[in-house]
Amino acid sequence: MKRINVYIISIVAALCGCMACNDAFLDRVPKTTITAPGFFKTVFDLNLYVNGIYEAMIPNGSYDDFASDNVTIRIGSEPYSALLYGRVSKDNIGGWGGWDNLRRINLMLNSLDGVSGDEADINNLVGIARYFRARFYIDKVQAYSDVPWYDAVIESSDEDLLYKTQDPRDVVVDHIMEDLEYAVANIKPDLGNRTRVHKYVALAELSRFALYEGTYRKYHSEINLASSANRFLERAASASEEIMNSGQFEITGGGSVVEVAPGLSGSEGFRKLFTSSKLSDNREIIMWSEHDYTQNRRHNADVLMKDDGTLSSLSRSLQESFLTKDGRPFSTVAGYATKGYAEVFTDRDPRMSETLAFPGIAREQLDGSFIYHATTPSRGGYEQSKFYLRYRDDYLVTPNGIGMFTSLPVFRLGETLLNYAEAKAELGQLDNAAAEKSINLLRARVGMPAFNAAAEVDQALRDLYPGVTDVNVLAVRRERRVELAGEGLRRHDLYRWNAGSLYEAAVSQQGAYVPRLPYVYDVTGDGKPDWGIAAGESSKTGDVVGWYYLDDPDVTFYLDNGASGYIRNKEDNLRRFEEPKYYYSPIPIEQTVLNPNLKQPYGW
Repeated sequence: MKRINVYIISIVAALCGCMACNDAFLDRVPKTTITAPGFFKTVFDLNLYVNGIYEAMIPNGSYDDFASDNVTIRIGSEPYSALLYGRVSKDNIGGWGGWDNLRRINLMLNSLDGVSGDEADINNLVGIARYFRARFYIDKVQAYSDVPWYDAVIESSDEDLLYKTQDPRDVVVDHIMEDLEYAVANIKPDLGNRTRVHKYVALAELSRFALYEGTYRKYHSEINLASSANRFLERAASASEEIMNSGQFEITGGGSVVEVAPGLSGSEGFRKLFTSSKLSDNREIIMWSEHDYTQNRRHNADVLMKDDGTLSSLSRSLQESFLTKDGRPFSTVAGYATKGYAEVFTDRDPRMSETLAFPGIAREQLDGSFIYHATTPSRGGYEQSKFYLRYRDDYLVTPNGIGMFTSLPVFRLGETLLNYAEAKAELGQLDNAAAEKSINLLRARVGMPAFNAAAEVDQALRDLYPGVTDVNVLAVRRERRVELAGEGLRRHDLYRWNAGSLYEAAVSQQGAYVPRLPYVYDVTGDGKPDWGIAAGESSKTGDVVGWYYLDDPDVTFYLDNGASGYIRNKEDNLRRFEEPKYYYSPIPIEQTVLNPNLKQPYGW
């Protein structure tokens, strides 16, 4: 026991030393460091140290699409709007930090000589550390492209390393792939309760990143790496297939299409992925993030359904991406472009009502009664139902009332299937067999017809991606959007596809359609009008819950055709996306002063 306590004290001291180095210039490399030889003796030592890495770097996922064309962006409601409005520069940007986490990983990986124990146990822990190093560098490459690669602990005397310039993207990415491949080969396949890193988490990360890098290289000429794109696309497909063929995971909730409001279909099986207190028994989940009211660990995934001043909504562009329930593009429906809020939900893919708040969506109270949610025009008219807790069985009742303590997917099979389908489409290999074991499994869960790219690609979809002619690629992009909306993946999708122009597109900035002024409409599905929109107070007609007057300076939206049209945020017409500049983040100016050898990314 005395020997173990000595090791615990040593390792905790090392972690504290690493955590203290968290500010600027590689997070302030300390003048003195722990010497590597003899630091780790046993598997127990490594395991304790890896637990510290977990606490700092455990992946929790992202659960909103604010920084994408899925959400209309309003000044003051989302920091990313500063970029689109030209307010970001190297003089005011943050970021570039986190190098202390890399240091703690490299400290372990450089200190393995003399560690005793089962080789498989040691390699498992090394694999987890290398997984986290890959995660660290994935974030850096996605932000800056070229970054310095470090796989050793840097001392203050190592001036050549401290003041080095960036390594080329392809060099850093090769190291990332090496780390992920090692992780896949050595991390144990034991799933546990699926909240920790296991073999299939590493495979899911590999699937996601290889697809990202392959498509980024294919569609971004400025990095001049297109010739190697297929190598990554092939690995994305094969990594996905390893998960698909493992027998460990399956698409859950089949046959669960239900009526959520008169004439509107939804899917309970799809919904339960995002409204369950525990996900350990859901076989679609590869990894999940647990939230616990006893520790006040809550999340904010339902932000677009909160009455807290949130001033964003889902976009018309996302709404029109959902097919009809018989598998046709929405643009084939007569008068589709001028249908009002309630009308657009009729006969659509059930995932639409599980993503956009429909007329009649309500939350059940403790006494069994329901409170109907009144979607507001001030947010654009399309609020988000994904992650919204509708029934008592969906949420935890805490001593302080109802809290958002549901658990959230970090990696799920649904995404992996779409990674596979997209990689195959980009390679020209998405045939019926490939679609049957990927996209069609997702379609079957929600009662949608089988994938048929030729019938599903309309001019509206082509207009979103004018440089793409392959109907399989276009149709897969649509499917990915509707399945994964609100799960935090859309911005990276737009970036890797070189589709930043969509931030400026009118359909990305438009909300629900208003046919005339004055206009009153029912958003709760009870047949009674809730909101009214008028040019001014003198032109209102009748009584509703609340009126919005467009001549009121406090009203934050307008109609893009004046007396009719789509709801738009007043500031959104200022959006600009500079290509390729905005695909990259500038390095803070203080970092380039400290290290003049760092070069700003493209356009900065």
